[in-house]
Amino acid sequence: MYLATEVLNSRFQYLKGNLARMAELALEQVLLLSDAFEQDNYDLAREIIRRDDLIDSLEKENDNISQTAILEAVASRRELGMEALGPDRVLKRDPLRFALSAIRITRNLERLSDNVVNAARVFVKGRVPRGSFRDDPSMHLMLSRVITVVGMAVESLVEEKDRFFGSIQEVDQELDRHCQNVFEEALQKTELERASFADIYRITLSLERAGDLAVNVGEELVRLSTGEDIRHADNTAGSGP
Repeated sequence: MYLATEVLNSRFQYLKGNLARMAELALEQVLLLSDAFEQDNYDLAREIIRRDDLIDSLEKENDNISQTAILEAVASRRELGMEALGPDRVLKRDPLRFALSAIRITRNLERLSDNVVNAARVFVKGRVPRGSFRDDPSMHLMLSRVITVVGMAVESLVEEKDRFFGSIQEVDQELDRHCQNVFEEALQKTELERASFADIYRITLSLERAGDLAVNVGEELVRLSTGEDIRHADNTAGSGP
């Protein structure tokens, strides 16, 4: 029994490390995207696209580890004494709960990174007017809020915190407002070519979605830490473009 428990704990520690590495890579992608946009650096945007394979590889590995860990956790719950605990106490100590959360977090991080890559793919077409993310206040604010909301989710995950969730919601709502402003302002720019408008719109959608996925990670961390499901707890914020 001791050996089985030791193996299971070792697997979960490895999975935790992989999740942290994946989260840090996702944040690095967002930071690189910010630099590429503000510097009009298309080579850096192409580097973001190339780096996506690293995150995809971690997603596959985490998914496989999580599925194996779920099977082991089901068999080990009795050995670890989980069945003797009340439902209000079966939180982070339950390996089954952690394995299920790991799958959700992994998928959200992978999709978040996909949206960053999607924005980079649009940007390298070179049709967004140069200097837009540096000089346009709404576009600059939109980009900064994406960095903040993803950074909060990653810090919460790596440091096993859930206290940031209240503010991460507020930042995401700010992001939604800035995305809406970018969209509406682009509509009013008569000098903007249709292809340029379409690319700004696609980038805006990708950044907004990246923020939503970061919030999903925060929600899952709260559920893992407290057992409380807070998804869709506040649907009063306005929708994006």
